[in-house]
Amino acid sequence: MKRTCLFTLLFLLTAILSGAQNLSEPLQILDKAIAKITSSKGCRANFKVFNSGYSGSGSILSSGNKFKVTMPDAEVWYNGKDLYTYNKRAGETTVVVPSPEELAESNPLAYVTSARNKYNVTFSTVKKTDRYVLELTPKVKNGDIKRITLTLKKADFSPEKIVVEPKSGSPVSAEITSFKINVTTASSEFEYPKSKFSEIELIDLR
Repeated sequence: MKRTCLFTLLFLLTAILSGAQNLSEPLQILDKAIAKITSSKGCRANFKVFNSGYSGSGSILSSGNKFKVTMPDAEVWYNGKDLYTYNKRAGETTVVVPSPEELAESNPLAYVTSARNKYNVTFSTVKKTDRYVLELTPKVKNGDIKRITLTLKKADFSPEKIVVEPKSGSPVSAEITSFKINVTTASSEFEYPKSKFSEIELIDLR
């Protein structure tokens, strides 16, 4: 009888520990992806964006929490404090002290680096042999985002695809076509080049 009780206790303990490990694994994978982006000297990524019939390509240069994004119709600089957005079609630049949401909208990789505290992280029901597919659902339910699906390469935890599903409207998909780490970058890369755009109207919303 005692042996049976002991075996039952060991079985329950093993099941509990196994379940805890499975629950924490998606977070561990996310942490490795975040470290991949933030812990190197800097990273450079090329990406393609798709949204409701629109498609465009661009590049991201980042170091720590600073970044520069270049696209055909816009350029963005974030120096860790101020966010400058140059709209080529409008011929004007706006500058704001950005919210976390504004940073994520400007830089697809920000959805990854800010995910740990803002989202519940689980494995997606979509399975891929050589990829991790994580599903991120907001901890705060009154926001605009319904779900984010993040695809990472198993080989090195680098991001491959980010799909943001809003509560209303069509999903936005960013496919990372190339990703390089340990890219040495001067801090001036993340500053808005005022002298270059001296003729462009600057709208200061800070």
